[in-house]
Amino acid sequence: MYHKLNSVLKNREKLIIELRYGLVNGGAKTQREIAKMLGISRSYVSRIEKKALNKLFKEMTM
Repeated sequence: MYHKLNSVLKNREKLIIELRYGLVNGGAKTQREIAKMLGISRSYVSRIEKKALNKLFKEMTM
């Protein structure tokens, strides 16, 4: 799974997925928290997350 994260996702997508689901330190963050950390809107975090999850889903079902 981590190999897929590194090979399929762009850096920002990977960072958002790691933070959102607690893959780095075990502490999942909300979209609002991530948005504040990165200086972007919550809706933009949501769009990036959705795009990244779709990429991962496609890669896993191939």
